[in-house]
Amino acid sequence: MNISTSWLREWISPVVTDEVLAEQLTMAGLEVDSIETVAPAFSKVVVGHVVSCEKHPDADKLNLCQVDVGEAETVQIICGAKNVRTGLKVMAALVGAKLPGDFKIKKAKLRGVESFGMICSDSELGLSDASDGIAELDVEAPIGQDIREYLDLDDHIIELDITPNRGDCFSVLGVAREVSANYNMAFVMPEIEVNASGNSSISTNVSNTKACPKYLTRAINGIDNTVQTPQWMADKLTRSGQATHSPVVDITNYVLMELGQPMHAFDLSKIKGAIDVRNANSGETVELLNDSTVELKEDTLVIADENSVLAIAGVMGGEASSTQTTTTDILLESAFFEPVSIAGKARNYGLHTESSLRFERGVDFNITELALDRAAQLVVEICGGEVSDITANIDDSTLPELTPITITKAKIQKVLGFELDSDWIEEKFINLDFEISDKTADSWTIVPPSFRFDIRIPADLIEELARLYGYDKLPVQKLSLDANINVIKEAQVDQYDVMQALVSRGYQEVITYSFIAEKYQTLIDPSAKKITLSNPISADMSTMRSSLWAGLLQTVESNQRRGHTDARFFEIGLCFAGVKADEQSNKLAGIVSGNRFDAQWSGETQPLDFFDAKADLESILSFTSAIFDFEAAEHPALQKGQSAKISLNGEQVGWIGALSPTLQKELSLPQCYLYEVDLNAILIGRVAKYQAFSSYQQAQRDIALVVDQATPVAQLTDAIKGLCQEHFVGVNLFDVYAGEHVESGKKSVALNLIYQSLEATLADEEVNTKVDEVLSLMQDKFSATLR
Repeated sequence: MNISTSWLREWISPVVTDEVLAEQLTMAGLEVDSIETVAPAFSKVVVGHVVSCEKHPDADKLNLCQVDVGEAETVQIICGAKNVRTGLKVMAALVGAKLPGDFKIKKAKLRGVESFGMICSDSELGLSDASDGIAELDVEAPIGQDIREYLDLDDHIIELDITPNRGDCFSVLGVAREVSANYNMAFVMPEIEVNASGNSSISTNVSNTKACPKYLTRAINGIDNTVQTPQWMADKLTRSGQATHSPVVDITNYVLMELGQPMHAFDLSKIKGAIDVRNANSGETVELLNDSTVELKEDTLVIADENSVLAIAGVMGGEASSTQTTTTDILLESAFFEPVSIAGKARNYGLHTESSLRFERGVDFNITELALDRAAQLVVEICGGEVSDITANIDDSTLPELTPITITKAKIQKVLGFELDSDWIEEKFINLDFEISDKTADSWTIVPPSFRFDIRIPADLIEELARLYGYDKLPVQKLSLDANINVIKEAQVDQYDVMQALVSRGYQEVITYSFIAEKYQTLIDPSAKKITLSNPISADMSTMRSSLWAGLLQTVESNQRRGHTDARFFEIGLCFAGVKADEQSNKLAGIVSGNRFDAQWSGETQPLDFFDAKADLESILSFTSAIFDFEAAEHPALQKGQSAKISLNGEQVGWIGALSPTLQKELSLPQCYLYEVDLNAILIGRVAKYQAFSSYQQAQRDIALVVDQATPVAQLTDAIKGLCQEHFVGVNLFDVYAGEHVESGKKSVALNLIYQSLEATLADEEVNTKVDEVLSLMQDKFSATLR
């Protein structure tokens, strides 16, 4: 949101520069993205009055103007603008003026006639990107006044990046409250007075009071909507990023920016019968103000008369009932719509409006009357007219409840780590418009104001105190450890070490959305519970992910389209089996595709395979010192015969394998290898223990066993390790062969056995005995024969 500092300072003006004010807003939690001047630097440009305008004697396209600039004599200026004329108030740059772009005004001679200045357009002073002719000022503009002063061009525009929980700050009033709380000074509300009489000719009804607890209207008859919007209002709207339209529309936008209450004005003559606030009927359509016609869904709240839909509630009005310059009677609407009922409705129809932005975040339900009065006051001042009393539909039982929150001084100290002064705490609560309904020596019961939808629990109150105290001023406290605390000595693998291990193996971390397209969920994990969002950002982000693979596959696909064919990506993130906390888990997933190494002169490129991905995964599983089992199994997203489930202590913790050819074709992807494991299984390790190393030589023996083709090598190595032989160091696979000289249905597995003693070099007879034990086990358990 953009806000003009001069407009803000009409409400509250601390004695600090605009830059310091912007910095303070950021430190208080309202992040300032930028602060820019309204106009670039220029000097010696004043309000001028064109006393006379005649054609240049030697140039048809030039005009010879005598301009009154508030000095003893008029100034002769030659101007080529088509719209220059006698009686016009203009922006006159005098001799010696410095304009944007380091342009200086000097005395000049054009076709033999002297010119002592320049009549400027908005673009020449950097006030707009383009302009049609010279700028025409208000007839009341004071001659000779500096233009910067007259147009308030030393004003600044603060661009605020307001978080979704602070919907109350989408207005001058909301920001003024923040400045008031930070500088401990009161702000000044505009004086609002309306002379109303009689009832509106339009009756109103609310059918869905849960979605619309409060709906107010009032009629204003006999207005003149052909008048021009006052320059002061137009400037404020423009500097807030709002375009100007007709006076009535500009007034509703002005109240929205000033008080934060979205409003709408209907042409009273176009409303047929009574107004009803209800849900749309199936098949109903409405032509909106942006000239688009939409078919309404039954869950959409609308404003309708007896014949048709007039507006989508809280989003946008309809074209059929809109005000025009010929409008003489209007019906002003000011309402409170329950945030959940409005959330996502604008996006459902491809819209985004200032009204929906505010209603989705929560609008103060106690300001609707004030906003209606303010709008009526401005309409009468600018357009004239007679104002009716307010027609109100209010259901108190469906309005939000302001639940008291009790907080203690001890709780505040425990969370912040230091003690705050009680008087200071109470002062800040009052400055924030929090009602202190009860208090003791060390506690307060707070009723949050109606405009703060984000204040619900004690932690919210503590956060308010912390930000007003200053996050940068919070003292650093050392943590203390209770001498009686029971410390459990359990190893914990550092997640950062896991990430660094993958990075060192050539991976890059990616962070993808937690919500994915339903198509990906169906392809990757069809048996998983589909958790569909009621108001997704887009159709491609409608389902909460149950696996990280969707985001990784989309990342590979995106890189492929840009010519990056070699990929090693990983992600750590939350996956969802349900909406409850215990149905959500953090997982780690990786994907590899392309070549093992970059192309180079000494050899051909080698494509990555299943065992490259498995080696990467095993490198991080080794941090835990636990034994993970890989067992061939089928997964709908993986290729049959190249997939395995991963288990720890008999419990499945993940999957690894090649991407299914069906998914490859469906998603237009190359051959990829993926893995995914529960993060907790990786982070829980064993306590490290010192193990003595031997200075004696290792003894190694190679054996080649012929076993059934279907026998996994892991079963052989696990069985050998299970012997727990003295001096046994390890076993490694170095060859697998099937073919000539090996019986059909069999395979030859070559294993390297390693033994080493801490006390002496092992004798051959001792080593051979141990090898014989291994061979005997292999024969008994797997019917293996020595090749």
